[in-house]
Amino acid sequence: MVSFISFILVLGILVFVHEFGHYITAKIVGIRVEEFALGFGPKLFGKKYGETMYSLRIIPFGGFCQMTGENPPDDKMSEEERLSYEEARKEGRTFPQKSPLQRFAVILNGAMMNFLLAILIFALIFAIYGIAVESVDSNIIGDVALGTPAAEAGLKIGDKIIAIEGQAIEKWGDISGIISNAEGQPLEVKFIRNNQEYTTTVVPRYEPAYGYAMIGIAPETIREKTGFFQSLRLGFLQTVNLLWFTITAIVKMITGKLTVDVGGPIMIATMVNQATGLGWASLLNLTAVLSLNLGFFNLLPFPALDGGRLIFIIYEMIRGKPVDQEKESLVHVIGLVILMILMVFVFIRDIARFL
Repeated sequence: MVSFISFILVLGILVFVHEFGHYITAKIVGIRVEEFALGFGPKLFGKKYGETMYSLRIIPFGGFCQMTGENPPDDKMSEEERLSYEEARKEGRTFPQKSPLQRFAVILNGAMMNFLLAILIFALIFAIYGIAVESVDSNIIGDVALGTPAAEAGLKIGDKIIAIEGQAIEKWGDISGIISNAEGQPLEVKFIRNNQEYTTTVVPRYEPAYGYAMIGIAPETIREKTGFFQSLRLGFLQTVNLLWFTITAIVKMITGKLTVDVGGPIMIATMVNQATGLGWASLLNLTAVLSLNLGFFNLLPFPALDGGRLIFIIYEMIRGKPVDQEKESLVHVIGLVILMILMVFVFIRDIARFL
């Protein structure tokens, strides 16, 4: 139950921050916002303040900021919607009536808010936990990477490994020496947690980037405290480095140099579950990584995504006049259908991954 609540909270925060970026920018440039919603599907709760409806919907995977005039008016509009549209149009407050630069800012700032959130969370982690300056050669786990064999086997930060396959472990070198040459071999690991001895089985996985097998653990480290401005600088650098890593990983996937491995809601929920068990540092770190990924993937130049909408605005800036709104809407609808089909495949892949 705790893990489920953590998953909903993490997802809710990421979606809220993203949509708030669209919302606040729209308000600043004078666009009328019809509804600010978390989730999709039927409303669980809705309250209108001023001209905007704020709602919570039953399906928690997403949200939206509905601005007047985003979609061309048609016969399916209710009388209330039509009156609202006409009123906003007369006041020059519909989305299409704003300049290309203003609309560009409205669309872009959803992702930018996600990037900002990632920077602030990483900065918070550095401010609380400091920066690692030296590894300790002990048999105590200092960190566990999410989605790795160690996390899947239930190992946690602070566990003291005392034996692997019957071999006594006294220092970190003993652990890495056994694991690095045991790709695909189930290893019995004995460890102490809260003064009690436990046993688990872990299967090392070969990591091409390192050239040997790993299970996803790191030794304890000596950490130094960081000041406010240093934490912000480190948070920014961490975000930039992860963004560059994401870009290079996608390029490698496209060129076939890296296996395509995409996860959906089930995989994310599993990682949140693992992070919750590992502690606040892991949960905060995962939230920052997910926020960065949400911002980045929304900027990909694909119809229905923010990046696809930005392409149309850039084309309008170059051409000097906008694309027909009905034609653009049709392109985005087609893109949305393709995305939904891809999500179904990702969901099926997620289920198969955990069977």
